[in-house]
Amino acid sequence: MVSIVTKRIKGKEYLYLVASVRHGDKVTQKTVGYIGRKRPVPKDEFRCMEISYKEEDWVLHGFNDELSYQDHQRMRAASKQHKAYLASLDQVSREKQRERFLSEFIANSNAIEGSTMTANDTFNYLFNDLAPDGKSRKELFMASNLLDAWNYVEKNHSRLPSKDDLCELHRRVNKGVESDATLGSYKKVQNYVGDMYTTSHLFTEERMARLFKWIKTAYKEIDDFEVAFQSHAQFELIHPFVDGNGRVGRLLINWLLMNRSLMYFAIRSKRRSDYLSALKNAQKGKMEAICGFCLEEYLAQNKFM
Repeated sequence: MVSIVTKRIKGKEYLYLVASVRHGDKVTQKTVGYIGRKRPVPKDEFRCMEISYKEEDWVLHGFNDELSYQDHQRMRAASKQHKAYLASLDQVSREKQRERFLSEFIANSNAIEGSTMTANDTFNYLFNDLAPDGKSRKELFMASNLLDAWNYVEKNHSRLPSKDDLCELHRRVNKGVESDATLGSYKKVQNYVGDMYTTSHLFTEERMARLFKWIKTAYKEIDDFEVAFQSHAQFELIHPFVDGNGRVGRLLINWLLMNRSLMYFAIRSKRRSDYLSALKNAQKGKMEAICGFCLEEYLAQNKFM
């Protein structure tokens, strides 16, 4: 079990998370992490610390395909057909298709986080330089920022993402939206996904390093689609940044797909409740829900007659 203790150092009080470890009849305390200057610690924040210490926030146990071989083949065939279609277009038409997809991806990803800009608003703003009426400065920033972050993914997806890459994506996604002091840095305070607990900020660095390591090994053990979908779930459960985790996480899915020469896709905002439900199931160790959800979304958007 863990608890919080106060230590006085040079007249000032600091909080530490400590674990009680039993060795036979003797119980000793081991410092787990430094919380900060003495302050009230909310019950939910402490619960995140307990969950993280027990590693209940980590759901990638081993390397298992949650979808069938037939499902993987359906997605691979859809990806191949879509790529063949794009290759058949001239350069101008291909760029128009890219703009169309990005308008959908950006509008939907931002709508999941509360933006009211439609795909048409987003297209006109980003590609026709026409600002929609009645939209907040934050909404406009969210649109242009996500395009900037996508451009970074397109430029760098030939390699697997690193901590520096995800921090750069976060910096781009939340520029002008979040405090400059926290841009591009892992969280130092606790956050949540609705009523879901996320990894304690005391454990974020270690969990993210473990995720990057898991991704490298997973590509040798399970299907490429599984790597992208399962990694996304684990990323969202860690929630490593103060804000912008959903948008960065949806960029991460597509980075991993593009790294394996597979077509990208958008998670549609109209399925937000299904999406969050799938993530909640992943938190309980039921990864098939998020993989099945992503399968449906992927096939819906890469469907050709």
